[in-house]
Amino acid sequence: MSGVISGFSRRTAAAVALVCLHWGAWGGDFSRAYQAALQNDAQYTAARYALESGRQAWPIARAAILPTVTASISETVVQGTRDIEDATGTTSTNLDYRAPSQSVTARMPLYNPVGLAGTDVAAVQVAAAESQFEVRRTELLERVTTAFLQRMLAEDVFNALHVQLQAAVEQRNLMRKRMERGEGTKTEVAEARASVSTIMAQWADARDQVTSTRAALAAMTGETALMGTEAAVRLADDFKPPALEPSEVQQWVSMALESSPALRTKRQIVQMAMANVRRVDAGHLPRLDLVANVANSRNETTSSLNQTVNQRSLGLQLSIPIYSGGQVVALAKQAIAEQTRAEAEVLNEQRAIELDVTRLFKVVQNGTAKLESYVDALEASNIAAEGVRLGQASGLRTNADVLEALRKAAQAQRDLAQARYDHVLQRIRLFNRSGMPAEKIVEQVDALLRRDAATSTQ
Repeated sequence: MSGVISGFSRRTAAAVALVCLHWGAWGGDFSRAYQAALQNDAQYTAARYALESGRQAWPIARAAILPTVTASISETVVQGTRDIEDATGTTSTNLDYRAPSQSVTARMPLYNPVGLAGTDVAAVQVAAAESQFEVRRTELLERVTTAFLQRMLAEDVFNALHVQLQAAVEQRNLMRKRMERGEGTKTEVAEARASVSTIMAQWADARDQVTSTRAALAAMTGETALMGTEAAVRLADDFKPPALEPSEVQQWVSMALESSPALRTKRQIVQMAMANVRRVDAGHLPRLDLVANVANSRNETTSSLNQTVNQRSLGLQLSIPIYSGGQVVALAKQAIAEQTRAEAEVLNEQRAIELDVTRLFKVVQNGTAKLESYVDALEASNIAAEGVRLGQASGLRTNADVLEALRKAAQAQRDLAQARYDHVLQRIRLFNRSGMPAEKIVEQVDALLRRDAATSTQ
């Protein structure tokens, strides 16, 4: 069909060349795209700092059981008079003086049940933050996979429309020649021209979709400098999805219930709620501190003018909660309610995982038969299209039959591409939902997408 391009207008040919020139936007291996997204994706960056913030819960809570030291420095200026009345009258004395003071106080908790329970809460809180970060990482992996496959699908659709457009132009030129020889009609030429125009509109939409999907992936990975530098990896033409390992759905469900970071996060929230109940209950217990103080003061009162006092003290301070207006009881009830809610959310997440993993397993497992059906449909459509063209040459088929056969063949090719990429995406979602490590999932995707299967667009 190389000669068909000559039938294009110069403007159309230039547009095709321009798109092909820039085709290679983020065409590296999937693992490369994923690693770039780990460094540049805005949502994942926000999650990374959320994790860093969550990790500070432990040192913040630990501070409650560590010693504290405070220093206080003050200097008071006093202005006044002292009036003394006696038999001879009233005598006034100026009392302007300065009263400086300095003190250092150290407090060490000897028994602080609220603080100790708070460290338990913080430890679980940090673990939950770590698990939540893993959830964000699995979400990033799925978003990168979706963007990567959408880009490849958009390019495949564009390629298919490009071939379909060439075939339609070839058919239009054939109808013109037949009419010039008196064998065709103006109606057939008009039909062929209308088909070319329709496909051209679809081709333009597909070109915009390629640009859009590339931009989405570039925004996620931050690799805009790689635009147009590499050929994209592709699914092989004879792509057949590998069998799932393990092969039993219950094994996948068990793996998900054990390894899912989302479920692990929910379970840690339950542990945090339980620790918080203990922390609130500790509010009924006394607190014992060791308190040391060193102070230096001068002119503390008018009766000690021009006197300096140095004091050192060491003692125990026992604080016993007696009544706080019912606050501790209310906080305890609130903490128990939060624990019950968290336990219900664990059960809900567990059921959702079981349903999702079972559904995804069935979708992936049945994907092979589904893809084989699409392959058969494409092969049959191509054979039918070729037969219709031969039938037209012998006068048994019309131009409309040929155009319809070409349309069906092109649609079958697009449907197959869509089904293949959907299958890969569902497979990745199954891996993700089951708690498979991200690095292993990336290896699986790279194994499916081969560079030697890349479609040339030059």
